[in-house]
Amino acid sequence: MNKLYNFGGFLIGSILRYRSAVVIQNLARSFPLSNYNELSQHHQRFYRNMCRLLVELLLPSRPELILSAELYRTLHQQYQEQRQVILLLGHYGNWEILGKLPLQLGLPIQSLYKPQKNRWVDRFLRKRRGQYGLHLLPAQRAAKLLLEQTASPSITLFIADQFPGQANGLAIDFLKQPSYMFMGPERIAKRLDAYVAYVDLQAIGDHKWRAHLQPICHHATDSPDGHITTAYTRKLEKSIQQDPSWWLWSHKRWK
Repeated sequence: MNKLYNFGGFLIGSILRYRSAVVIQNLARSFPLSNYNELSQHHQRFYRNMCRLLVELLLPSRPELILSAELYRTLHQQYQEQRQVILLLGHYGNWEILGKLPLQLGLPIQSLYKPQKNRWVDRFLRKRRGQYGLHLLPAQRAAKLLLEQTASPSITLFIADQFPGQANGLAIDFLKQPSYMFMGPERIAKRLDAYVAYVDLQAIGDHKWRAHLQPICHHATDSPDGHITTAYTRKLEKSIQQDPSWWLWSHKRWK
């Protein structure tokens, strides 16, 4: 498969040049001390990995999700204690594979979902994301729906690294650049007094992903304002710095 990924990455990045200028600009600004060869390697590996992720999206039975013992134990414990749980992640690694969490854990899991403009793409993604039992919450109604669930335990996935706009975000340095990060997950977590953690995904071989849990707070209402958002940002930043090629550099994050 390596030859396929290398060829596919070359096709996407060098022939079709899919958002190549955006990728290069984002990498250069995020790693200002890296030389041309280092940035070029990150650029090539990003598109190679993009090809792999596309294969895994089209063939969802192929990738394997391996859960750390801590993640499995902690989520079961929080659920048994009737707690609300918010899991934060970014567009890092194969974030789509977390749709297998309900199957792996044997627990109900839900995730925010932003409907796509193209109805065929929207239908495809909804089918893929829900085929292993993941319940999808429309992003525009998520806060209302989550606040209605206070009487029962829930585990909710938030992808929180998109550009939120200045009015809806916390000003913070992220990858060497002035940025804004979503405050929505933190506000909801505080309303629910949720257990909050970051999910770190690591590629450990061909089509295998290990999910680790990194706690942020056990009771969100006890955390200072901005703590959850800042802690999430630093944990995501560390994941990216360890292997930049797995983050979604083609996203126009800084506007």
